[in-house]
Amino acid sequence: MGVEAFVELKNVSLTYGGAGDLVLKGLDLDVGRGEFAAVVGPSGCGKSTLMKLVSGLMQAYEGEIIVAGQRVTGPLKIVGMAFQNPTLLPWRSTLDNILTQVASY
Repeated sequence: MGVEAFVELKNVSLTYGGAGDLVLKGLDLDVGRGEFAAVVGPSGCGKSTLMKLVSGLMQAYEGEIIVAGQRVTGPLKIVGMAFQNPTLLPWRSTLDNILTQVASY
């Protein structure tokens, strides 16, 4: 008997822009509670996009994403993400940017 999935992606696809540039197509993935998963690939292959989808920061145009038994329909409060480049307030430290978000709750 396998580990129950904590993160489930079912036939997830995403396109960008008016031209419909395909970023992800038909992705299926299960990550069990307590499991560790690494997404590895060259720059521009969709790693960060995948993380944005799982965290609810982006919406897939096709498929279903489930985290902790709930369908992802918007940003998740149980997920944190540190981007490769500063995206909030570049003049603040990482800690100050995090605390800015914590203060909003």
